[in-house]
Amino acid sequence: MSNIKTNGKDFDREKWSYKNQKVQVFSLVSAVILGFLLGWVFLIPAIVVVALVYGGVVYFRERKNRIVVRVKPTPAMEAIARREVELKQEKERIT
Repeated sequence: MSNIKTNGKDFDREKWSYKNQKVQVFSLVSAVILGFLLGWVFLIPAIVVVALVYGGVVYFRERKNRIVVRVKPTPAMEAIARREVELKQEKERIT
């Protein structure tokens, strides 16, 4: 007498027993833990690696188009810099 008729359909007591619910809860908990571990161990590091590789590729691609300009200071530029330092020192003396 494990089956009961309800609305024309069989109801299996063993299928809905406490023992079966215990297995379902255990499998749900194990699925959550497994999903959490897979996410932290594989998914997140994989996303970080992909982002770093993409950023490196973009950086090196754009680095080729940069122009580095080195300017040797002329005497006029040195005089302006000296004058700015003098003005700054004078301003500090006043205040």
